[in-house]
Amino acid sequence: MYFCDTPTRKLYSFNYPKEDGGKLTNRRLVWTMPSNLPGGPDGAQVDAAGFIWMALSGAGRVVRVDPSTGKVDVVVHLPVKCPTSCTFGGEDLDTLFITTRGPDGGGVFRVKLPFGIKGLPEPCFKVLDNIDSNEN
Repeated sequence: MYFCDTPTRKLYSFNYPKEDGGKLTNRRLVWTMPSNLPGGPDGAQVDAAGFIWMALSGAGRVVRVDPSTGKVDVVVHLPVKCPTSCTFGGEDLDTLFITTRGPDGGGVFRVKLPFGIKGLPEPCFKVLDNIDSNEN
């Protein structure tokens, strides 16, 4: 499991075993946001190759980080300052959707990924059998 700690500008990884109640263990520092960039790391997603895509809110970009080296190998520059998160979509999971916040954001951007990069399908957490659309 990965955790973007926005106030400290760091990305951590943890072991997340299914047994033992899913208790997080073995915290490891994966990446520290460079001091020359404003803002902090925000929402993130993992691609099919195991790389981490992370919105850098305040820096106007999304980066792809190699978790084994901490190196950034892809940067998506945005026309707004504050991306908030990203996820993969499209028929082949080769499109990155990026959410943003104001004052210059508030929209969703779509970026076709280069180099054959693809995302992973989102796992289903729990299937609900009885959903009543009239309930809050």
